[in-house]
Amino acid sequence: MSWILAALYCGAIWLVFAKLKLLRLTLPLAIVLASVGPSLIVALLFCAQYFHPFTSKAIVLEEVIPVTPQLSRPGRVTEIVVQPNKMVMAGDVLFKVDPVPYQNNLARLEASLEQAQQSKEVAEASVEMAQAKLDQASSDLEFASANRKRQKTLMGEKAGSQQELDAAENQFKVASASRATAKTQLVQALLSVDVAATQVKQIEVQRNDARYDLDQTTVVAPSDGFVTNLQVRPGMLVGGGTTNSLVSFVVDPPERNRGVVVAMFNQKNYLRIKNDQYAEVALYNYPGAIFTGRVITTIDVTAAGQMPVSGILPTDVASGSPSSFAVRIKLDEGDELRIPGGARAMAAVYTEDIQIAGIPIMFLIRAKSWLAYLM
Repeated sequence: MSWILAALYCGAIWLVFAKLKLLRLTLPLAIVLASVGPSLIVALLFCAQYFHPFTSKAIVLEEVIPVTPQLSRPGRVTEIVVQPNKMVMAGDVLFKVDPVPYQNNLARLEASLEQAQQSKEVAEASVEMAQAKLDQASSDLEFASANRKRQKTLMGEKAGSQQELDAAENQFKVASASRATAKTQLVQALLSVDVAATQVKQIEVQRNDARYDLDQTTVVAPSDGFVTNLQVRPGMLVGGGTTNSLVSFVVDPPERNRGVVVAMFNQKNYLRIKNDQYAEVALYNYPGAIFTGRVITTIDVTAAGQMPVSGILPTDVASGSPSSFAVRIKLDEGDELRIPGGARAMAAVYTEDIQIAGIPIMFLIRAKSWLAYLM
């Protein structure tokens, strides 16, 4: 850029003093022209590269969801429904896994759940029986206690016999033991109900997991979009706790993300970029074209600003080259353009400071856009 400005400046001097001879070139004037002109060019270029950030590191990003069936045990793929690179809607079937093993597991757990619920009902009935026995034993104990007291009173009045008192004492001891036994049986019956209820809950959880597994045998689209790089084939074993992605699902971007270019700017003038500033973008797949847009997001963090989770203290937190920061630019014509994910671009943001210094950047991005025909 400096060579171009220098050539224009020299051409203007030649035109004025040699070609058109509008002025006479004197020594003092030549000294002024040789010192002022280059100084102005250097100042203009400095202001241009500092106040109006430019980068050739810009790219179009797409949201890609790795699709993996969440199956607790391996299953075999039986049918591929989706066609690669064709739009589908959220909930459309992508492929299917053999559901028979999961149906059998669900049926087994449903039978176990029914059996556990029946066991709980039996335990609850035993509680009622134990409670009835306890009530009977309490009544017998109350009668035996009253009878013993009566016999003691009669013995004190010389109206009863020792044999009858001994019989009343024995009856009281038997009734006390029977009540203690009935109380223990009631506690055991209540514990049996709690155990049965716990078993029911455990089997219900297992049943719900089995039902979820069965639902996962039909893999559906997570949103609107399309599948690419479809390598799944019938007969393949999938699931079983593996986290490997089987399908790359490209999400149809929402309105706010269409026509958005992510540009990486050096940190020396990144802080001059603010939301809603005017920007220009040159896409390599549209040589010679300049697209206008606006800054919609400045992302004030990079990977270098994140400390890794580790039990070891870091030895150097500022190694490597200076970081670049991401800026999201929304193109004015983004909805009308075909911009593939991964498309490279150049971008320039024009701030409100020394706006005349943005002219060299405008010329630079247009020149590079035309040179894209040769790349």
